[in-house]
Amino acid sequence: MSVKRWLFLPFLGGADRGEDRHHQSGRDRRDFHGDDGVVKKHESAADFANKGEEELVRDYNAPITWYFISTLFPLIAGTFGPMASAFNICAVAIDWRLIVDASSDEAEGQHIEDPTWLIAVNAISLAIAIIANLALLLLMTGRIRFNIGAPVVIMGWYTAGFIDIGLVAAAPIHLPLPANPMATYSQAYYYAIFSGAIYVLLSMMMSVTAWGVWIGHYGAEFKLSLAQRSLMLQTMLFLGYILAAGEVFSVIEGWLYLDGVYYIVVTLFTIGFGDLTPHTHLGRSLYFPMAIGGIIFVGLIIANIRTLVLESVSVKVSTRLIEKARYKAIKSGDPANGVVKIRALRRRSTNGSTELERREKEFHIMREIQKTAGQDNRLFALVTATLAFMILWFIGAVCFWQAEKAVGGQNWSYFESLYFTYTAQITIGYGDFEPQSNSAKPTFVFWALIALPTLTVLIGAVGDSVTDFVNWGTLWLGKHAPSLIKLVTGMHKNTSKDDMFKVAVEKVGAEIEGPNAASSGFDGIADVESGKVVPSGLSNNTFGELALHVADEAYRPFLMIQVSKKVLEHLDEETPRKYTYQEWTFLLKLLGEDESSEDNHRRIGQPLAERAEVASPVLQHKHQVWSWMGQESPLMSLEDDSEPKWVLRRLMEVLEKELRRRGDHRVAKQDRKANMAAPA
Repeated sequence: MSVKRWLFLPFLGGADRGEDRHHQSGRDRRDFHGDDGVVKKHESAADFANKGEEELVRDYNAPITWYFISTLFPLIAGTFGPMASAFNICAVAIDWRLIVDASSDEAEGQHIEDPTWLIAVNAISLAIAIIANLALLLLMTGRIRFNIGAPVVIMGWYTAGFIDIGLVAAAPIHLPLPANPMATYSQAYYYAIFSGAIYVLLSMMMSVTAWGVWIGHYGAEFKLSLAQRSLMLQTMLFLGYILAAGEVFSVIEGWLYLDGVYYIVVTLFTIGFGDLTPHTHLGRSLYFPMAIGGIIFVGLIIANIRTLVLESVSVKVSTRLIEKARYKAIKSGDPANGVVKIRALRRRSTNGSTELERREKEFHIMREIQKTAGQDNRLFALVTATLAFMILWFIGAVCFWQAEKAVGGQNWSYFESLYFTYTAQITIGYGDFEPQSNSAKPTFVFWALIALPTLTVLIGAVGDSVTDFVNWGTLWLGKHAPSLIKLVTGMHKNTSKDDMFKVAVEKVGAEIEGPNAASSGFDGIADVESGKVVPSGLSNNTFGELALHVADEAYRPFLMIQVSKKVLEHLDEETPRKYTYQEWTFLLKLLGEDESSEDNHRRIGQPLAERAEVASPVLQHKHQVWSWMGQESPLMSLEDDSEPKWVLRRLMEVLEKELRRRGDHRVAKQDRKANMAAPA
């Protein structure tokens, strides 16, 4: 495969177009610099193909577009493919034409028998689609190769989709309606429209995914996590549950099969219009297990969707936003003079009188960049979810408005349709308006399967935004309220009430900030003396004339174990632990890095020293350098967005090497003693 040409971050990222490509393998990146000192990172398509889904999500150089195409398109296809097949089954279930009884409230009447050719062609379309769905399932689980499964899926869905669309287009000519004002097409006809359109749309998406594989943008294996595959399987089972339950209730209650499917959807999504309800004793008895089992099913699927959208997709968006914010902060400032700009007006200087002061400024600027990107991410999620909700509301209202003008409909106004759509979308379902025409009911089933998960995502996004605002307001109040009270009341001295209020608000603020607002999480473990990390209580005088660096060497594995135990506790904290700069300084010192020394450090946006190359801590040789504001920063390369997990992994890596070195040294020492003791 060819090297990915989209890895292009001209300032601190990818290589310029037209330059030689350098291959890299594994997780370690080899970095090069030109005359201007700009870091250039290179990655081959083969390396990208070998990455797991989680690693791909956290690839700062991977554009969101290709992540969507390589991961979300197959996920959407795997989720909506079974839905299209379910609609295809509905299209075969009943006759396509009927004459509506004017006295029927549910647009029911006398069905006109379909010709044999229509049933046969419809069945062929369904069989082809099922084969394509099975091929996709095998492809997602790695049972068949991409070059075999993808063509079967794409061509199968294209064929099934065009067959359905062709039947719908040919119906007015080869399947004309009788000359009766109450004659119309049934729900099955409109389900065929939905199934054909979905098949073709999914085929186009899978074609784009296959094109990305063919040109070498990513590997042929779908990078789907277990949760994503579970969502696909849950969707298949849920749709099967709807179809089966619809058949059971249609037989028991004497409904049309497609009315039974509509009733199940209205019930499981807790909308409950009341237009169709069980009247038989058996139907009401089966309603108990059917409703609770289906609602649990819906809850599991919606929870999975929310997790994928707000966590997996949100993480990828957040990853790119952090990189863009970092890149923009450096590029819009004056990095040659140590000045960066966050947002439009917030200028920050990375210059300091000492290296430790300069590094601390870099660290805090990076924290600001993270905070800015986090705010942008939450705003993006809120805007996207709101936009999706509004589209489903207003466009859905247009669809129902027009559908209810058909034969058997209620001829709603657009405002009435807006009212109905909103009432159904937030699952209130008063029952004063409900879909009645044969085109409105299939439209509602398709719309409801999308609208409720969208509402859940919107609620989650709004909840996150409101929580952030409340937390910010509480912290601001804790900082400024005592001064405001004094200003308003004219008091110049603290009173007991002021003190009580301040303590109470600060307590709430500390709970919001979590353990990060507390003192160092490594108190009492070790001290840094004369540049050496030693256990607490030890000093130059502990062992008489013993040099401090000897104690540092002797107790280093012991300290790593103690710190690892603390870090394990941090992993279990409800609020993700974010270490202070002082804590990071201590941790990096334990890992062999010295924040106060200029060795192995680089100034962001400035030329690198001769022979220097950029690498992430922990460094392997003296020519490697890193910065808190670079892509190699620990704050930019965290496993699962967890600082404790990053620290724990690095501690284990360094401890493993240290213990191996000590073991080799001891064996070599013992071997020398044995050789000296051996007779000549």
